[in-house]
Amino acid sequence: MLEREASSQATGHISVHENTSMSNDKLASGSPGHEEYGAARGTKFTPRDRTDGPAEDSLPDELWVTILDSPCTFGPDAFSEVILNLIKNPNITASHLFRADIFYDSENDQPDRTLLKHIKAEYQPILADLPGFEQSRTIVRQFVPRNPQLDSPLVQTCHFYNQWSETEERNVVLYVPHVQRAEEMPYYHPEVSQLAFEHRWKVSPPELCPSEHNHGLISISYRLFPSTPLNTKLSRTALRLLETAHKHGQGCVAGYEKHVHLDQVVPQKRYQDTYSRLKTKYGRQLAEQWVEVTDPGKHVFEDIGIAAFLVELWRESYSFELEDETNGEAKDTRIKPTFPGFVDIGCGNGVLVHILLSEGYQGWGFDARERKTWSIFPEHVQHCLQRRLLIPDIFDSQGQGQEEGVRHDGIFDPGTFIISNHADELTAWTPLLAYMNHSSFIAIPCCSHDLSGARFRAPSSTRSPKDGNARLPQQVQHNGESQGEQQNQLASKHAAESGSLKRTEVQRKMPSAYASLCAYVTSLSADLGFEPEREVLRIPSTRNQCIIGRHRQEQTDTCDAEARKQKVIELVQHELKSSVTDVGEEWIARAEKLAKKPGSGH
Repeated sequence: MLEREASSQATGHISVHENTSMSNDKLASGSPGHEEYGAARGTKFTPRDRTDGPAEDSLPDELWVTILDSPCTFGPDAFSEVILNLIKNPNITASHLFRADIFYDSENDQPDRTLLKHIKAEYQPILADLPGFEQSRTIVRQFVPRNPQLDSPLVQTCHFYNQWSETEERNVVLYVPHVQRAEEMPYYHPEVSQLAFEHRWKVSPPELCPSEHNHGLISISYRLFPSTPLNTKLSRTALRLLETAHKHGQGCVAGYEKHVHLDQVVPQKRYQDTYSRLKTKYGRQLAEQWVEVTDPGKHVFEDIGIAAFLVELWRESYSFELEDETNGEAKDTRIKPTFPGFVDIGCGNGVLVHILLSEGYQGWGFDARERKTWSIFPEHVQHCLQRRLLIPDIFDSQGQGQEEGVRHDGIFDPGTFIISNHADELTAWTPLLAYMNHSSFIAIPCCSHDLSGARFRAPSSTRSPKDGNARLPQQVQHNGESQGEQQNQLASKHAAESGSLKRTEVQRKMPSAYASLCAYVTSLSADLGFEPEREVLRIPSTRNQCIIGRHRQEQTDTCDAEARKQKVIELVQHELKSSVTDVGEEWIARAEKLAKKPGSGH
């Protein structure tokens, strides 16, 4: 167990069983009567120890122990919404889990339980009853662990119950794991035979219960195995679970809206299943063979995550000579184009290229500098990793002096899927290269560079694909100064006058440099006729957004290579307010300088 906890901390994951304090100052002692919960504020989580008192009277037998309760100000609807979200996303409270697969939901069944009759025996719900309560919903889920070689899946039944009176509404959600003994319980689940959340809500008239006072109480209870006493580990887990439910419930009351939406392009289940397979196949070997000075725990598993996303994206977009297994899913009968191969521009350590080639996808990658990591790959992979400087075709008449065969003009086999993974100077060029090659692409931005390769910060007024505002600081002039310069001057003036480095209100409302860069690449893509898609990748990096260009507007599509080239020239000149000749000279000078630097670990 000690080894397991050390491993969890080393990978940056925190289980519900770990690092959760059960300190005396956080818990209020005693077992208050339920008549008191309408008199205390519940916005802040204030757990009270209930282990010395009786269990909730809604629970049917003496094996139940109510661990904690806390006042709250969110009502029954918010409670049900929060619990349902936690049921569908157990990874919120247990980082050793990927997700939960829902095998049965009574809300989607017919009154005669037609669907239930066709479910396998191991996924049939375990029946339970709470006297005096009405059962409103039943869900059967299966926990999917991150590491299936270490943790086994667990099936669990979740029952929802309601009870109403003139003064109170009570809701209970009962969790019943499909195990018979504590020894069968996986590590990520508390060793209890059942678990219950209860929410009580006063429905007294407002004049008897003022609106500024909280109206609710939320509690968590265990039904213990006869051989397993309540211990510190179980108590800490209860504290963590109740605190999470309370936090999310209060967030509902406060009007919290989720800002990051995952799995918009590739479904979560498909991505995570593929990631788990690739991690098992390549993760340990690559980490043990790592020869760079950088952290393999970041770069290896980041590239495995990107590879898993690409595998599923390509599965959705292309057909292959040897179709892989459908894993029980309905076969896709749509007519799709044949996979055209890939090129990873700025491939860095080559891990992504290695994994994709090993999975049977044809392609290659290049970078301005060779990496030590390339030497650990099989010979056929090394042949597909090349040291090249990308000098776009529109600059090909500018400057010479590079050794034979090192330059590449950015013109690939027609339709080649272009990958730009933290490619820095090549990021903004990715949709332009895809347009010239009649290709699809994925760009995962990192550092911000303009189309001449120079570092820059996209302004907060970066235009969206449909409006006409200027994008670059050079194009937003106010009395001879760019918007970025004006904002910097205002920030400096504020700091000088107040002596404070705290960000101003204007600065707080500004999008981050990374968000502006992603918007800029999206805007370039739209200008070239792509219908860009955005996705937040499930990878261990803060630079985890990607822009995908795989669909085009028909009216902007042309097969004339010269017409495409001319449009790119016009776009570059418009963006930088400079001739393509001058931009090309800047690009080549920077590329040659970059090629002389030592290779990094990425």
